Amino acid sequence: MGTPTPSQLGLITAIYFIGVFCGGVPASIVTDRFGRKWGVTVGQILTVAGASFQAASRGRAQYMGARFVLGFGIAFNMCAAATLLSELAIPQFRGTLVSLFNPFWYVGSIIAAWTCFGTSHMPKTDAWGWRTPSLLQALCPTFVLCLIYWVPESPRWLVSRGRNAEAVAIIAKYHGTGNDDDPTTCAEISEIELALQQAREGIRWSALVTKKANRNRISVVIVMVLMCLWCGQNIITYYFSPILNSIGITGSTKQTGINGGINIVNLVSSILGAFLADRVGRRKLWMTSFAGMIVVGVPFTVLSAVYVQTRKTGAGYGVVVCLFLYDVAYNIACNPLLYSYATEIMPFFMRARGLAVKTLVGQIALIINMYVNPIALAAIGYHYYIFFIGLNCFWLILIFFFFPETKGYSLEQLAVLFDDGVDTGRGGPDGQGATDRSIVAAVDDKSQSIVEVQSSESQTSSEMDEKHLN
Repeated sequence: MGTPTPSQLGLITAIYFIGVFCGGVPASIVTDRFGRKWGVTVGQILTVAGASFQAASRGRAQYMGARFVLGFGIAFNMCAAATLLSELAIPQFRGTLVSLFNPFWYVGSIIAAWTCFGTSHMPKTDAWGWRTPSLLQALCPTFVLCLIYWVPESPRWLVSRGRNAEAVAIIAKYHGTGNDDDPTTCAEISEIELALQQAREGIRWSALVTKKANRNRISVVIVMVLMCLWCGQNIITYYFSPILNSIGITGSTKQTGINGGINIVNLVSSILGAFLADRVGRRKLWMTSFAGMIVVGVPFTVLSAVYVQTRKTGAGYGVVVCLFLYDVAYNIACNPLLYSYATEIMPFFMRARGLAVKTLVGQIALIINMYVNPIALAAIGYHYYIFFIGLNCFWLILIFFFFPETKGYSLEQLAVLFDDGVDTGRGGPDGQGATDRSIVAAVDDKSQSIVEVQSSESQTSSEMDEKHLN
């Protein structure tokens, strides 16, 4: 495909994120209207098609078109798969299971990194040097398509469509003892039904901004996305090679080897974060992650400056160590909680739409990164890292004051977060205990109101029947 100019290379990179951006809203519509499973299925089909077209491309235009299709399909996976997982997971293990969703991105990244390590030794004239990694992108989606038939639908979506019997069967099989009349099954189904009845206002897109509680929810989601993408780690991910070049590590073999190693560390640290989510809580994990990036960011910047000024090899290798540590700090929370936290704070009728907004904002932020980061790195070098240290301090303050704890609650209990009178436990003296009492009281109040309405309707119906018989 020739040698693209820097501008063309930037567009080739950005077209994937443009595809994800364009797919966000259609993904939420399909996921809400036809079910979470159909959203996942469409996403996998588009991903396989995009990867296949990319591997078979014979020109730059075809290659870019394939990357757009690939990104469009990924938007469906990001929206539908995370939603389905959160709504299927047993409440006791939801935090860990949903937090494991995003870390498995690194499985693909590791496969890609070490595949590129191998194909980098192929002759540059051999087109399979880039076709092989492109085609491998279809491997995991094909595996999912083969198994999607046996994946159950979201019981919450089924209840919203009046298919309660199917929802009861799924809850009984995966959350209970297999008996539809099991107390655990009955309690969970009742809680889902009550929550959906009182959350009908979220059916419209306008519900995201018309209520104060919903505006607070979507604001947290937007801040969460921005802080995960504008914390400095994005530079390491997409400009890894220029950073290594700046500290004297220029060989292809060394760079691809370090890249493969850092992806393995990323996978391990993000899985660790996923298992810590239900043990230490989301707020503490968020704050630990950003505090860690601030602490590591200081020696990272200092050692980068020392190498630029003195060319000492020890300072260069110190920067490499900081790259690994920075990624570990990032992956403790920003990777596992990016989807699990968003699905927890958004109630059922807003969940897919909230993830769509998350996708749209995220792709805008990534596209900005694609153009701003290389310019800033070329213009001010390591001084750019100082900017992110300050920005991470700002994110840490926002987390402390505005991010509620979601550990230990069902999705229906979390639906009352941000409602008037609900203490979200953002650092208050009574902490989690105040949150527990406030959320449970709010759920009980709303449940009682619905029960009273249902009782009143039932009594009215009985009186009308009696009059009719008389």
